[in-house]
Amino acid sequence: MDKRPPASASGTDRQLVLAVPVFQAERFLPATLASLNAQGDRLRWYLQDGASPDRTAAIAREMARPGDTVVSAPDRGQTDALNRAIARMGGDIIGFINGDDLLAEHAAGRVLDFFDAHPEIDLIYGSVDWIDEHGALTGTHTGRIESLAEVLDIYGVWWRGRQWVQPEVFFRRSLWEKVGPFNTAYHLAFDYDFWVRCFRAGARVAHLPATLTRFRLHAGQKSAAAERAADEIRTILHKHLAEHPPLNPLRRWKIQAQLDYDLYQSGRSGRSGGFFANLLRHPQWLLSPHAWRRTQAACTRRFLSGR
Repeated sequence: MDKRPPASASGTDRQLVLAVPVFQAERFLPATLASLNAQGDRLRWYLQDGASPDRTAAIAREMARPGDTVVSAPDRGQTDALNRAIARMGGDIIGFINGDDLLAEHAAGRVLDFFDAHPEIDLIYGSVDWIDEHGALTGTHTGRIESLAEVLDIYGVWWRGRQWVQPEVFFRRSLWEKVGPFNTAYHLAFDYDFWVRCFRAGARVAHLPATLTRFRLHAGQKSAAAERAADEIRTILHKHLAEHPPLNPLRRWKIQAQLDYDLYQSGRSGRSGGFFANLLRHPQWLLSPHAWRRTQAACTRRFLSGR
C-alpha cells in the first residue's frame, strides 16, 4: 500500500468532516482527537457527547481547534448521536469515527483526493489496522464489498472476512441525504443497515488501496458484543429480503434458506416442532452448512444406535 502523503495535501481548502459520537470516552479520546488534528486543515470534526459524567467533553473542548465542534447533551444512544451530528456538521465528504479509534496518517488527504479524482463515486472504503488497548498493531483487514448482492450475502461474503469496518468508509453528503439517516432501531449494526440502503439506492462504490483507520479492540467497546450484533444483522437482512431487492433468484434462495435456519435455531422464527419435522417442510435448510452438519450427525447417531 502507498505510504506516501497525498500529492495535494496542502493544495486545497476542501475538508473531510467527521462525526465523533461518544459517551464516557475519556480513556482513549485524546489519542483519537490527536489523530484527527494531525490531519491539519484537511479535516475538521464534530463531537457529539451524550452528556458524559466523566471528562469526555472537557477533553474534547481542550483539543478542539477553530472549526471543530463539541456538543454535550443527552441523546438516545450512538445512532441518535450520529444522526444529530451529521445533520448539523456540514461538509460534502463525510464519515464517522468512534472515540477509541484512530485515523491513519494522511488519511484525510487521500480520501479527499480520491473523491476529487472520481466525481462519479459516492462511497469509498479502504483498509484498517487492528490495534489493542495499548495501540499496538495486532492485524490488518481489507474489506471487499462491491454490490448489493455481496452486502446482503452475510454467509458467503460479509461473515467470510469481506465485511467493511465502519471507520474505513467515507461518503458524499449527497448519498446520506438520498438514503436517509441511520435507523435508530439498531444499536450495534446500524451501519450495516445503512450500507445495504446505500446499495439499494444505487450508490457507486470504490476501494481506495490504503490504510485509512486503526480500529481499537478492547474489552469495553460496544462492537465486542459480537453475538448481539450478529442477531441485529440477521434482523436487518430479514427486513431487506422481505422487500424483494433485485437479486439473482438462486443467490436470494440460498441466503434466505440459511437465514431461515438461523432464525429457527435462535428460536425467533415462530416455527414449532422438532428439527426433522421442520427440515421436511423446509428442505432448503440443507444449504446451510450448520443444518447439513446437524443432519449428518443425527443420521450417524441413528445408524450407530441401530447396529
